[in-house]
Amino acid sequence: MKKVILTSAMLCSVLFGVQEYEANLAGHIIIDSKSTVKPPKDAPDFFKTYGKFANIAREEKIGTFKSKGNRETDFYLPFKNQPIQGHSGIKYIPKKDVFWVISDNGLGKKYNSYDAMLYAHEFKFDFKNSKYELLKTVFFKDSDKKYPYPITTETTKERYLSGVDFDTESIQVINDEFYIGDEFGPYLLHFDKNGNLKEVFDVYVEGKKLISPDNPSLKFSDKPDGENEKFNIKRSKGFEAMASSKDGSKLYLLLEGSIYNNNAYENEKGKEYLRIIEFNVKNKKFTGKTYKYFLEDKSHSIGDFNMIDDKYGIIIERDQKEGTKDKACKEGEDTKHCFNNVAQFKRIYKVKLDDKTHEAQKISYIDLLNIKDRNKISKKPLVNDKFVFPFETIEGVDIVDDSHIVVENDNNFPYSSSREPNKTDDNEFILLEVKDFLKSK
Repeated sequence: MKKVILTSAMLCSVLFGVQEYEANLAGHIIIDSKSTVKPPKDAPDFFKTYGKFANIAREEKIGTFKSKGNRETDFYLPFKNQPIQGHSGIKYIPKKDVFWVISDNGLGKKYNSYDAMLYAHEFKFDFKNSKYELLKTVFFKDSDKKYPYPITTETTKERYLSGVDFDTESIQVINDEFYIGDEFGPYLLHFDKNGNLKEVFDVYVEGKKLISPDNPSLKFSDKPDGENEKFNIKRSKGFEAMASSKDGSKLYLLLEGSIYNNNAYENEKGKEYLRIIEFNVKNKKFTGKTYKYFLEDKSHSIGDFNMIDDKYGIIIERDQKEGTKDKACKEGEDTKHCFNNVAQFKRIYKVKLDDKTHEAQKISYIDLLNIKDRNKISKKPLVNDKFVFPFETIEGVDIVDDSHIVVENDNNFPYSSSREPNKTDDNEFILLEVKDFLKSK
């Protein structure tokens, strides 16, 4: 029998051939959940308050009702301005030492996000001192009517986009312009540096157009027993993640859900996989090349994706659970004030895009529920002497240098409560020292 030697930085998962590497907390920045940004001066007054349709029917009085996700939280809706929240993708720009962060469609659904604007924030992070500066917010709009369907602000001059129009989930910045992955189409969206929509790309895989139930092109019968057009992507399972090649010539769009094809979700030997779809930025065309990413469990989701170099990248894979074991519900306890389904699987995988097998092969991983805090950096209590990132939706990761990555949560504002059972989650950004993980082959 061969001996397996484990270094202090490496744990071995021999059964699956994928090694776990150590992660050490190197920085922790918290943006309070109550942080907001004012809408542009030329935006309709409609956007001056947020959350009026959270319960579907309009409610304009500020602070009328408490937010409620898995449990009731401490925040009231509606409120003034637009929230700095729902961070669903991150991109580090080394030349400027800034981070671009995309916010999603707002309250999670088309029907409740009419007054949620779509935007990206440019941040300066000082991880050494746990401080941040919001440099700029770019609000997205379709002033030139590039999108062929009606939008919320159809009759206005500026035509700002809302959470009914798109669900912006992933971001890349190439030549100072934005490429955004959407979940409603799902679409690839191209905006200029000022947030003006330039192009909308439908996405095809093996000749078939990807369509979610939120795609406005779908036609439904007016009869209960009539035939309806088919869609092949589950709701909210579009382009949650998107990477770019280091030279910016290619994009790699990663679906959050498997494609429904031939009366089944795509799988091999019963194991479902997601598609990574390659796009040529210069030619403005999908190349036809795809890679398969196999989930550890079909109930899992991916969170974000970025490339290390031309072959290797990192992908967040997570379960749908939230909360920490120290605040877990005891047997028979009322689940309104404790975690009844605590986080168990929160990983970042290093993958290799293999052109022979057309797979994103898992090489190694770090466990976001098992992070060391040697320098006592954490701004939140440790759990069993470990720093944990127990959020249901961990949706941002990128490479900062050859030793560090940045990771962010999507706080699903104001619904997620993963640190405390009844307190709305803040926006957290962590810097992790993971040199051996990034070097692994």
